[in-house]
Amino acid sequence: MRLRLQIPCERTQLGLLLDSIEQALLEHGIHKELRDDMRLIAEEVVCNAIEHGEDETVQRRIAVDIARDDDGLHVEFRDNGRPFDPLDQEPPDLEADIIDRPIGGLGVHLVRELAHSVRYVREEPYNVLHVVLRTR
Repeated sequence: MRLRLQIPCERTQLGLLLDSIEQALLEHGIHKELRDDMRLIAEEVVCNAIEHGEDETVQRRIAVDIARDDDGLHVEFRDNGRPFDPLDQEPPDLEADIIDRPIGGLGVHLVRELAHSVRYVREEPYNVLHVVLRTR
């Protein structure tokens, strides 16, 4: 299985992207739990790219490449926004009272928890986030 989806880096396009990923994974026999994990990860990563990669000097796009092998799903998110490493954020204090916690930060934590591995690299002019999800 190999899949490539590309959209303008805009919130209005997020639902279409998520639905397209869901449909493709369903057609390739990926079980519901993994499809749900993939949807949550894609939503978080794309929302971060939209929010933190704002750059008015370029027409922003985000591409999602998904490949399946014996180890699992290998997903690459690639956007041409300004440099932003979502993994460079402090982990949330899950022991703190909800009122004392800053807004944000849980999404990246969830991505790390759901994925087998996550890594970021800047390949000018792109932010590239590699995520591996185990199929077993």
